[in-house]
Amino acid sequence: MSNVSTCITYDASTSLIMMTLRGTASAQDVMNFYQIAQQYVSIYGSNKLLVDVSELTHKFPASELLTIMPAVSQWLASCFIARVVSFDGFMHDLFLQKAQRFDIKAENFDCFNSAKNWLVNQPSI
Repeated sequence: MSNVSTCITYDASTSLIMMTLRGTASAQDVMNFYQIAQQYVSIYGSNKLLVDVSELTHKFPASELLTIMPAVSQWLASCFIARVVSFDGFMHDLFLQKAQRFDIKAENFDCFNSAKNWLVNQPSI
């Protein structure tokens, strides 16, 4: 059972979709989060997604990323994704490695402002 708090907003001044996730997430939760993000991408016409997972714990084995990444790659193929991650980053690093394998333009950051600045400097749709 997951226990996750989610907040997602759109900042029109920077054209960023920002999502903050806190708690403990299952693999299905992660897929659901990125599917919701894709809906925001469609609604707002933005290709810049900032995801703060610094306070998120993954409650699934690393092998589940093999299931997650094909779906996420389809939903977010045109996006730039900046992820704010915690120092305990094994799953975050593995996610980034798999994202790059599926041609998802993603980077991990340990600072919100660095992630935001990187996204702002990426080309828009």
